[in-house]
Amino acid sequence: MYQLLNHQRKEKLRSPFWTKNILMNILLGFLGLYLIVTALVVSFMAAGFIREEFEGRDVIEVFTAFLFYFFIFDLGFRFLLQQLPALSLQPYLTLPVRKSKLIHYPLLRSISSFFNILPVILVLPFFIMIVCANQTGLYSTIWIATVFSVIITNNFLNFILKKYFVKRPVLILAIFLVAGCLLYFDSIGNAPLSGYFAAAVNAIANLPFLFMIPLIIAALTYYFAYHLLRKNFYPEDSQTTRSRPESYSFLNKYGELGELIGIELKMILRNKRPMSVLIFSILFLAYGFILYDDPDNHFNLMLGGFIMTAAFAVNYGQFLFSWEGSYFDSFMVNRVSSFNYIKTKYILIAFSGFMTFVITLPYAFISYRIGFVNAAMLLFNIGISSVLLLLFSTRNSTSIVLEKSQFLNYQGTGAMQFLMIIPLLGIPLITYIVFLILGIQQYAVFALGAVGFVGIIFYRPLLQIVVNSFVKRKYVMSSNFRKK
Repeated sequence: MYQLLNHQRKEKLRSPFWTKNILMNILLGFLGLYLIVTALVVSFMAAGFIREEFEGRDVIEVFTAFLFYFFIFDLGFRFLLQQLPALSLQPYLTLPVRKSKLIHYPLLRSISSFFNILPVILVLPFFIMIVCANQTGLYSTIWIATVFSVIITNNFLNFILKKYFVKRPVLILAIFLVAGCLLYFDSIGNAPLSGYFAAAVNAIANLPFLFMIPLIIAALTYYFAYHLLRKNFYPEDSQTTRSRPESYSFLNKYGELGELIGIELKMILRNKRPMSVLIFSILFLAYGFILYDDPDNHFNLMLGGFIMTAAFAVNYGQFLFSWEGSYFDSFMVNRVSSFNYIKTKYILIAFSGFMTFVITLPYAFISYRIGFVNAAMLLFNIGISSVLLLLFSTRNSTSIVLEKSQFLNYQGTGAMQFLMIIPLLGIPLITYIVFLILGIQQYAVFALGAVGFVGIIFYRPLLQIVVNSFVKRKYVMSSNFRKK
């Protein structure tokens, strides 16, 4: 096990990606330190806050009930951000290394994750100051051991959910939807699950023989995670290699353009990272409930309209050519029209914007203005933002490994991704400021919509500008994509 850990450490330190992203790693380190300090402060102040806000109630019981909310959000937080330890299995398959060791390694390695350390830091000060000071040694030991068991259960449950997400994304999304509904009903008092959780932990601490229950649950999640990895041990067992062949025969009538669209769709649906971008973009559409809290705020409506109709376009479009880095040379050596190649990506961005607009139409029930503003921003995003994304993407020539997860994966991310945000958000912002100075800020979005409509009409000359940039850059891009 030590040799595997040493191999992984050397692989990371010797990776060009590690050395090229030192600044990003430093920033992540500061973020981790900030979260640790925040968790410590919350834990130290929790008892005083509970006594002040929940006067007369048992402090340990209330804190344990709050842990129920924390563990639910922790699972969602892990699912979105936690990168599970991975081991490149292929080099070991020809060596006399036990299969069980190769499977146990990433599971056991995940226990030392920052996402397990953070909840421990959140709980320990409260445990030492309150639980140990007011309860017996046996109660305190069982209480903290139960909490740790839940943390470990969350760790392996997240492992299972992330693995099944590739195979059954709808099922996993349904699970999180049900969890969200349960939290909502608990918050309004219709289903006091947090109270049941606190009562269960208290009962286990008072009756030590019940401690076997959280231990068994943690062991079961480890077993299922182990079984899932063992079942997908060999490369041909992976979902990407045995995916159903999608049929895009209906695109054949569009000739080369239809064939290129089919290739793009297969790339998205058959690989982990672009598929993660797609699912995350759909989930991000729920952010509208926050943006549209004040339907009379014109700036919020404009910002919400931009985000709602460009959720997938921006997340996916900033790496438009990098997605194809591993097979970009195939376009270079075949007779592929550069204009059709660029137009394919323009159609994909435009179609994704239209689909997100349709999905977010129910927000119009909050206010009819939302529907009109989103429609105007859709025109702007199709006519202007999509062309800007295409143009800036020709300057990005870092290949992306498609089978890796999207979350906390900064491969392909560089200064260009930050620079392209300036015109994408800058044009709407400047337009709004100008109209605000004129005292007619409510018409800013319609001006943007009009500009976008003109951009759609003259899309061919606009795309030709992108094509010219692509033709000048494609050999440099191809050369850089070959670098690992």
